[in-house]
Amino acid sequence: MPFLFNEEEIDRLAVEWRAYEMADILEEWIEDKTDNDNQSESTVYHPIDIYWRHIFSIKTSTGTSQFVVLTKLVKCLLSLSHGNAEVERGFSENQHLVSDERTSLSEQSINGLRATSAGIKFFADGKPHQVSITPSLLDSVKNAYSRYRTDQERQQQLQKEKEIADYAAKSAKNKDELLVEKELDLLEKQKLLQGELNNATRLLEEGDQRLKAAIDAKNFYEIETAGILIDSSKKKLMAINTEIVQNNDALNQLRKKFKK
Repeated sequence: MPFLFNEEEIDRLAVEWRAYEMADILEEWIEDKTDNDNQSESTVYHPIDIYWRHIFSIKTSTGTSQFVVLTKLVKCLLSLSHGNAEVERGFSENQHLVSDERTSLSEQSINGLRATSAGIKFFADGKPHQVSITPSLLDSVKNAYSRYRTDQERQQQLQKEKEIADYAAKSAKNKDELLVEKELDLLEKQKLLQGELNNATRLLEEGDQRLKAAIDAKNFYEIETAGILIDSSKKKLMAINTEIVQNNDALNQLRKKFKK
């Protein structure tokens, strides 16, 4: 990236990225969820440029753009070619192989057709009548159905065993076990939140130190960079503290149920 950024910008990019990691990203920036007529929920994901447009619009407490260098980096990356020609060729081949009469084919059957087509292209330049009929090929054809039946029976057996195991596991869980499981989940979340709290606190301390050094050096660019780190850390700390309070309340309510 030396041809894109100078040393000051690279340092600020690291700060902006940490601020981005702590930013409150709204779910609606990523996707839209709507209810269908049949009461099922559908999800539509926004294009990546729409998502980053929302990120670029985030401001600092002073009203300036928070992600100046990150904006420059993302725009450069999005300008790079990232076509899906190889994937699109695969879809085109699937469309050619799976006709209207073959729509019920399983994924394994489609993969088999793709493998056969690829083999003909590789061994016979795409000409089926030039494929060499060897004894091993004839044996494979003769044994294909028996292998298919064996695989089907194995899949059915695995499915049956899974259903039995799921039913047994569900039946084994009584009320106390479910409460214990819920408590463990809340304790694990409490541990994760404490880690996030410690990390945000360290970033706030780093921001304060950078701000003090920048003021002493009268480096206004560094003052702005430190301000981004401080603002992001404070917002993250407020959000984490709220989550910790909610998690502790849920944990206390759960433990009351144990005493009943």
